[in-house]
Amino acid sequence: MFKVLKLGSTGENVRLLQGFLKIKVDGDFGPTTERTVKSWQKAKGLLDDGIVGPKTWAAMGLKDLSLSTDQSETIAKTNDNLIIKKSYLPADEYMAGPTKKEYLFLHHTAGWNNPYNVITAWDRDTRGRVGTQYIIGGPNPVTGDTRYDGEVVECFGDLAYAGHLGAVNSHYMHKHSVGIEICNFGQLTPSGSGYKTYTGQLVQEDQVCDLGYEFRGFRYWHAYSPAQISALKKLIRHICKLHNIDPKAGLVTMFDKFDEPDEAFEYMKDASDGKIKGILSHTNVRKDKFDVYPSPELIAALRNL
Repeated sequence: MFKVLKLGSTGENVRLLQGFLKIKVDGDFGPTTERTVKSWQKAKGLLDDGIVGPKTWAAMGLKDLSLSTDQSETIAKTNDNLIIKKSYLPADEYMAGPTKKEYLFLHHTAGWNNPYNVITAWDRDTRGRVGTQYIIGGPNPVTGDTRYDGEVVECFGDLAYAGHLGAVNSHYMHKHSVGIEICNFGQLTPSGSGYKTYTGQLVQEDQVCDLGYEFRGFRYWHAYSPAQISALKKLIRHICKLHNIDPKAGLVTMFDKFDEPDEAFEYMKDASDGKIKGILSHTNVRKDKFDVYPSPELIAALRNL
């Protein structure tokens, strides 16, 4: 029997529904979700009562996740006990593959803390099949809400891929790489007694990272939280083992080639040309990007994989 969703419902089924309707994915069936369901039902000739029952489920072609006792369809656990939640993009938002993965690229979203909203935004944008396989949620930079802090969400399967590097010289890297987005605003600007994001929000004091020097023109950055760093380490280990990627190749090897480890995050033509494999930052292949930045916590995590 299908689980009926209505105003006040919460959980993974609601997220699935919201993703289908292309509205904000937060797992809470509120008034906006109800209105959107009613509009969809009316357009399909169904009773527009805003209640998602068997007929609406069937018309949408969605699978009621609560019917399965096998949580592996929506949740996975790694050998490090990292929980990975699955909230897949529509099939037309990525390429099915399969491809062999040789690179692992680190990004940050340059935005808010909710990973499910990132997925919704990717689905709604007009850039085509652009996205990363994984997103790591973070604390809200304004309120400090930690609901999504360290939550890992998978957007498509291990054999698939999507564009995530922009204008690099080799399309090969898009096809043969795994991408991880960390929910983070990036560079911050001093403002009065605090620090603001590039979109004008004043960030909580405990979420400010002072590098003590400028990286790509900025000294202050939105800090990666301990929960994000912990989840990132476990996720990298999982990916490297799954795809036989050397976790010491790329950034970790480059740390020892420079006087200061932050130099390893700068643009390198060999990296842009696909000649450096392993773990890399988006900044290694793009001169115009700011993600990820060389926080001491991130460098320590990569050194100790």
